[in-house]
Amino acid sequence: MSEISLVTVDNVSLCLPGVALPVLRDIAWRIERGRHCALTGGNGAGKSTLLRLLRGDVWPATGTVCWHTEEGAETSRLAGRTMTALVSPAQQEQYQRQAWDITGRELLLTAFDDTPLLSPQSCRRSAKSAQHATVEEMAARLRGVPLLERRLSTFSQGQLRLLLLGRALLRKPPLLLLDECAEGLDAANARRFFTALEDCSTSCTVVMTTHRQKGIPAWCARRLHINKGRLSEQAAPAHALPRDRRQQPLPPSPPARQPAAGALFALEHVTVFVNRKKVLRDICWSMHEGENWQITGANGSGKSTLLRLLAGDEFAADGGKFTRAFPNTLADIRKRVRLVSDLSQALYAYPLNALELVCSGFDNTVGIYREYTARERAQALQTMDELCCAALAERSIRLLSTGQIRRLFLARALIDAPRVLLLDEPCAGLDRAGRERYLDMLDELADRGIQLVFVSHHKEDAPLCINRRARMKNGRLTDDSDSARARPQ
Repeated sequence: MSEISLVTVDNVSLCLPGVALPVLRDIAWRIERGRHCALTGGNGAGKSTLLRLLRGDVWPATGTVCWHTEEGAETSRLAGRTMTALVSPAQQEQYQRQAWDITGRELLLTAFDDTPLLSPQSCRRSAKSAQHATVEEMAARLRGVPLLERRLSTFSQGQLRLLLLGRALLRKPPLLLLDECAEGLDAANARRFFTALEDCSTSCTVVMTTHRQKGIPAWCARRLHINKGRLSEQAAPAHALPRDRRQQPLPPSPPARQPAAGALFALEHVTVFVNRKKVLRDICWSMHEGENWQITGANGSGKSTLLRLLAGDEFAADGGKFTRAFPNTLADIRKRVRLVSDLSQALYAYPLNALELVCSGFDNTVGIYREYTARERAQALQTMDELCCAALAERSIRLLSTGQIRRLFLARALIDAPRVLLLDEPCAGLDRAGRERYLDMLDELADRGIQLVFVSHHKEDAPLCINRRARMKNGRLTDDSDSARARPQ
């Protein structure tokens, strides 16, 4: 193994605006070529900030960062941009928030100039070069060729993440920085990506953060842990789980009923088009009192579209029948059914504090457009207190960890006492302890009578209250409850 240095971080401490304490403390780290590293730590420990430091996106308050380029040692942040490629949730949120009207091919082509969008000069140059062939080769390795001519607006979360990872691999940087890179990928796409990543690991050095130990490839041999901004070789402390969710059988489901008899939702031969593309096909499904569903399926299979349909954000095509157990006006739907997704977080670029974010749930708006009454603010604080996040009330949402933001969006959804919660990958980006706390909260809500439809790629992420399961495949939904109940544990 070569011991040529790529980056030297010398006693760096770093502060962020609005945060009293340093986010990184006395970091000393020499990254050597070919010595791949997995970085672990809880939400808010400083992992993402450390990757941004290595990229040159933030600058230390004390200490120095030196990038070892082919021309020699450089302390300019431009050297960091040249030597590294970073894939992060923040990058994905930027593409979702901006809603740029580009195709998957155009997204991959931006890798060659490391720009968010293609410039006219880049378009002319790429059309006359071998870049398109290189893009198509990468898409084929990731089984993403069907995404090349599709608009980003039609991508699922996992599909967008897959192409952003492909974009980073196309750059072939000396140092590849991956922040929770496999979150949002189904098992098949995760395998394809890690296979492609292993091929590239012979020519670039990988530093990756993760909350899931099983997501660390064997060739990523070095493990570092960060806690409260301090980096160490020490392994993360073991936390015994209060219960092993993977070993829990499905609870008894309510007695079988006719599909539409007394159902909260009843879908009979429902088809949904998004941007003229058929996403859901001939769905027959119903949800009754006492049922809490988990929906699984591959990236792009239609899971999120189903949740948006239930939330009133998508509409059934003519020929199918969709009925609800409450008035069908959008205002009534939004009051009784609330959707929580990482896309909601991506769209929230407003400079709000935590209390304002939760209060926006009264009107179900992105941002705030009126003054809230003292009674509403008190109600919001009470809801935040129940979810153990009232202490965050005056803090900017831009400075909160993923786990804190997840709890706030759950509080926002609960502010108007909904009957059904729709949860789209709510545990993505949460550390192990954070996932347990979040899932325990969902179990408590189910005990209070709030029903859940829960989407996840990880069955072990499901709350214990789940008593029905279905699987989405190519836009078709199949009840999987009986097979899951019969499957040996």
